[in-house]
Amino acid sequence: MNRTIILLALFALGFTSCKQEEKIAPEELAKQYFEMLNTSNYAQIPNLLADSLVTEEGDYTSTYSHEDYEELLNWDAVFDPTYEVLDIVQEENGTVKARASKLDTRIQFLNEKPFVSDYYITIADGKIIKVRTEYVDFDDETFGNNRTRLLTFINEAHPELNDFLNDQTEEGGKKYLKALELYQNRPRFDLGKDLLLMHFDCKTDVDDLHAAAGLLTLMSHPNFMHVNYHAVAGSYGIQDGLYVPPNDLFQKAFGTNWTDAHNRMEAAVEVVAKKAMTTLEAQGDIWIAEAGQSDFSAKLVKALQTKLTELETRNRIHIVQHSDWNEEVTSPELLDFAKQQTDYHKIPDGNAVGNGTPGFRTPGYTQWQEELKDPKLKSVWELAVKLSHQYNGKDWRYNNEAVSEDGLDFSDLSEVCWMLRLEDIKDTEEFFQRYAR
Repeated sequence: MNRTIILLALFALGFTSCKQEEKIAPEELAKQYFEMLNTSNYAQIPNLLADSLVTEEGDYTSTYSHEDYEELLNWDAVFDPTYEVLDIVQEENGTVKARASKLDTRIQFLNEKPFVSDYYITIADGKIIKVRTEYVDFDDETFGNNRTRLLTFINEAHPELNDFLNDQTEEGGKKYLKALELYQNRPRFDLGKDLLLMHFDCKTDVDDLHAAAGLLTLMSHPNFMHVNYHAVAGSYGIQDGLYVPPNDLFQKAFGTNWTDAHNRMEAAVEVVAKKAMTTLEAQGDIWIAEAGQSDFSAKLVKALQTKLTELETRNRIHIVQHSDWNEEVTSPELLDFAKQQTDYHKIPDGNAVGNGTPGFRTPGYTQWQEELKDPKLKSVWELAVKLSHQYNGKDWRYNNEAVSEDGLDFSDLSEVCWMLRLEDIKDTEEFFQRYAR
């Protein structure tokens, strides 16, 4: 009997020693934790996590059992997350610090780029007992604005989904995904009611000349020939450099359907505000394509707020901007106002191909001359190209290399394409194949 007890004791001691030797190193345990999150292999939860897991994120602290944490991860998995560990080091007191990026459908919509965070993972007895998350790269303004837009849309259009934000179960995640899908597929520009304004800075890049010709080309197509639109020239911000006079081109392209804001911005604001009020009072919305900075647009919104005191500008006025540089040379206070007081959208840059919007900057592209069949459109493009060569890089104006290489640059038109859900257009060649004939 004593011999049996001794053997059992030795066996138990040896088994315990083996288990201790099999304990995973802290850094490896942290890596396995992120691997579990990437693969949704939640069978690993008992192997990696203590019976009770504490999480801290900002001001929020939560405690989870294995079952509760798996439910949270099932919610997270609905959005198809990808974690990338950028750096990992072991600190004192059983803590591992891991810097990782996370991107999924929800984050892409809200933050428009990955979250980069530091994860402080505390380990005791070979198991993770606490995960504290500190954001390193989090765009609070973008996140908040997109979240508000989503909530406002769902509240007004799909109130049956109103609880999607707080339901962190798998079913709640599916509701969240449905809300995102409905929002992203909602109608943008209403062809029958809305007003399209395109504001051209014309300073100091000649690309606006091409963009104006591109706008006329698009608005001349049977699909869009009844769109209510208006062009504004001279809507520049605080950039240095000489103006590119577009008057001859705008007169030829738009007739009387444009407003000259060059050296007369306040008067031009009043003219455009009157046109916008007609649309707003008929329950249409205003969509502004920023072929330049937002100074003029902000002043326009202020004028409309004064004239229509009940106007909800965040819901009824939509600004679309594709250029970082345009934002940088907008008066800071006016840019902040535009972002706060309108439905402001920053979309991928229309100078590049393959980023989610058309890429309309193409050096060496001359095929437009063969593609264009309409005599008026052809004459407008010929004048736009002639003027762009006349002013490109002259008298210290910006030298647009695409134009210097006998190509085209109407990248600002990508904003109008986004409004009209024409993001599938790849590039300049495809644009002319679709709309020049």
